[in-house]
Amino acid sequence: MNKKAENNYPVILVHGFLGVGPDCLFSKGFKYFGSFTKNLEKHWESEYGIEVYQPGLGPFTGMWERSCELYAYIYGGTVDYGVYHSKKHGINRFGRTYPGILKDLGTPGPHAKVNIIGHSFGGPTVTMFSWIMTEGSKEELEATPANEVSEFFKGGHGDVLHSVSTLSATNRGTSATVIAGESLLQTISKVLMTAGTKAGDLIRPIYDLYFDPWNAMKDPTVKSKKASAEDKQKGIEAYANAKDGGNIWYEMLPKVSDAMLKGWKANPNTYYIAHPACGTHRAFMNFQVPDKHIFLMFKVTGLIMGFYTNRPELVTVDWRPNDGIVNVPSMGAPAGVEEIKWQPGDAYKTGIWQVCPSKNWDHQGWAGMFINRDHYYGTMDAILEDILALPDVK
Repeated sequence: MNKKAENNYPVILVHGFLGVGPDCLFSKGFKYFGSFTKNLEKHWESEYGIEVYQPGLGPFTGMWERSCELYAYIYGGTVDYGVYHSKKHGINRFGRTYPGILKDLGTPGPHAKVNIIGHSFGGPTVTMFSWIMTEGSKEELEATPANEVSEFFKGGHGDVLHSVSTLSATNRGTSATVIAGESLLQTISKVLMTAGTKAGDLIRPIYDLYFDPWNAMKDPTVKSKKASAEDKQKGIEAYANAKDGGNIWYEMLPKVSDAMLKGWKANPNTYYIAHPACGTHRAFMNFQVPDKHIFLMFKVTGLIMGFYTNRPELVTVDWRPNDGIVNVPSMGAPAGVEEIKWQPGDAYKTGIWQVCPSKNWDHQGWAGMFINRDHYYGTMDAILEDILALPDVK
C-alpha cells in the first residue's frame, strides 16, 4: 500500500442495475466487480487483508427497497420495507431474512464502521441508505406503531458509515431512460414482471430476479405457498405503475431520481466520494461523440446521448458527456446538494460530496469488462487505498 492506512474497516461493494449476488450461478462465470477474468472482492481481501462483501440486491427494484435489503443484509433479520412505503407502492411490508454479515457494526473494534462503494444504480442505493441511516424516515415513524418500527427508520446510525463512494452513479438518473420514453419503460416493466411470475422461482439459482415483494416469486427464506393468480396480477400492475418509486426503470428518469433524493442530507462524519467516468469527447456544436476505445454497444448509446437534450425532462446540453449509459452530471451529488471538485493532492473532507476527475472509460469499466487486469486492479486499488487512508472521525 502506497499510503499510510488510517482504517481497516470492512468494505461492501453494492452492484447496480442487472447485478446479482455472488450466490447465483450467473456470478460464477461473470463477477459484477471483475467481469469474466477478475474478482475484485478476492483481490482486495488477499492484497489488503480486509473484509470485503458483496450483497445480492434486487436487480430491477428501487433505491428504497434496495436500501432496506442492504440494512438487513448487514445487520441480519427480516427486510422491513416499511408500513408507509409498502402501502404506497403496493408491495409486501416484509421481505427475505438474512443471517447478517456485520451484526456488530457500530461496536468498538474492527467493525466500528464500514466503507460502502456503489456502482451505477448502486450509487443512489448507497446514497439513500446513508440518508436513512442518518436521518431515518419521518413517514415510517408516523405510520408504524412505536414497538414495530425498524431501527433503520429511526435514524441516528450515520456515524457507522466511514465513507460512501460511488462509481458512475445514477444519482440524478440518465437521459437514456428519457430517450426510451415512459411507454416503453412501462411495457418493459410488465413483460419483465410477468416473466418473473412464470419463471422467477425456476431460474433463481442462476439469476435471482428478486420479485417476491410483489408476489411474483416465492420468498426463498421461508416456506410459503405460491401467490394466487390475482395477487400476481396485482403485483405486475403495482410494479409497472410505480412511477414515483419502487421500479428501477422509472427511478432512472432524472425527474423521478431527483424527487426520490430530494432533501438528502449528508452525515457530518462520513466521507462522500464520487468517481465519474466519461467515454465521449466534444466534436462540434457542443455535441459529444464516443472515444475510439469505448465498447461498441456503448458507442451507439453514447453517441445518441451525446446529441440529445430535453429541457422539460432536465436533460440540458451539459448532460451530453457520458460513459455510454450515464450522463456525467448525474454521477455526483443528488440534485440541490453542494459538491466540490476534488483533485489529486487535496485532502478529503467529511459531510460534503467530493467529485473526482473522470476516468476515461465506459460504464462497465468499473466492472473490469474488457479492461486489462493490471489496469483495472491498479485503478480500483488506488480508490481503495484512498479510502483506507481516510482518518477516523470520532
